[in-house]
Amino acid sequence: MTQKKTDLGNTYRIRLQGALNSPTTDWFGDITIIPQENDETLLVGQFADQSALRGLLDQLWNLNFTILSLEKIENDPNQ
Repeated sequence: MTQKKTDLGNTYRIRLQGALNSPTTDWFGDITIIPQENDETLLVGQFADQSALRGLLDQLWNLNFTILSLEKIENDPNQ
C-alpha cells in the first residue's frame, strides 16, 4: 500500500517595502523573515490554504506595509 503524503499547503515569497521591527516580527510566527539590503523585507512561509494567505495579506495591509510582490514557490513533490 502506498502512503499519500499530507498536503501542507503552498509556500509563498512576499516582498515588502521597508524593514520590520522586532515587535512586528513576533506576530508572523513560523514565517521566515529575510531583511534585504535595498530597504525591503522578504517573507517566506507556508500557508494551508488561500484564506490563510489572505489573512496574512490583510494583516500586512492593516499594518500599512507596501507589498511589492507575491510569488508562489513550487513545493518539491518528492517530500
